[in-house]
Amino acid sequence: MADPGAEFPRATIKARPEDWRVNESLGWTFTDSGEHRYLYIEKRNMNTAAVAAELARRYSVRLQDVGYAGLKDKCAITRQWFSIVTPDDAIEEEFEQSQITANDQYFRCLESGRHIRKLRRGEHHHNDFIIRLGCDLNHALPLMPKLAQPFANYFGPQRFGNDNLAAAKRWLVDRQPRRVNKARRGLYLSVARSHLFNLILAAREHQGRLTAPIAGDLQEQLKGSLWGRGRSPFTDQALAIESAAVHGEQALCHGLEMAGVNRGLRSLLAAPSNFSFAQYPAEAILELSFGLPPGAYATVMLQHCFELKDQSR
Repeated sequence: MADPGAEFPRATIKARPEDWRVNESLGWTFTDSGEHRYLYIEKRNMNTAAVAAELARRYSVRLQDVGYAGLKDKCAITRQWFSIVTPDDAIEEEFEQSQITANDQYFRCLESGRHIRKLRRGEHHHNDFIIRLGCDLNHALPLMPKLAQPFANYFGPQRFGNDNLAAAKRWLVDRQPRRVNKARRGLYLSVARSHLFNLILAAREHQGRLTAPIAGDLQEQLKGSLWGRGRSPFTDQALAIESAAVHGEQALCHGLEMAGVNRGLRSLLAAPSNFSFAQYPAEAILELSFGLPPGAYATVMLQHCFELKDQSR
């Protein structure tokens, strides 16, 4: 997360979907048998949920029978894997060729396979990005060595939406409404845990305790809590920072524990892999290529060095 007191060069992103490309890599191979059909889908101007709903319709299955490893950007061209519980190996032939609609959106199947189990969230190995920034190259180029370094692994603002955190607090703290559907429950739990993690990470960063383990960390690991039931695995200084960071959100912490979610862990730092860049002076474009682990946000990485303007909004 960018220092609010610092000045960063401005950069525009997502002027076109072609300016933001993401390729998901599973990092493991299929069994070539089983009840789950896997499809590698390229999509443009569509979010992951819309593609999942369309696959459920075309395969005549329940939405919960469609799996995917992560949510990908809408204003982008992204490639990601989906799984569908189906015996059919031929339906994807219908959308091997893309058909662009009036909204300049499409999805098409690039590869397919078969596996013994459903694809679940976070089960991919990494995401590869190719991102085109509109920027002043004279100001941006000196920042490339810094951009290639590990960065604070905040959950990005897209995780929280417009009112998701407030809605999560109403449900978990005020119990209004008392019952929500499964999808809404999962969203609220995720948003609340992400918020608390960001508070812990911000406290570590503010105190300069982010780049090296401190007393009470887990076996020299740089991790933070994803809140839930169970005692904190941290002790000493790490526990003190964590407890102080969430002190003002005790009701939300209690709500998560009562909801039955188990405590988890998330890395405090994320590191880009295979970082490279190319410049196009005539267009004032800087093209970045890099990989990120599951759950890390490219926008958070970029905000480490730039003031971003998302032109898709």
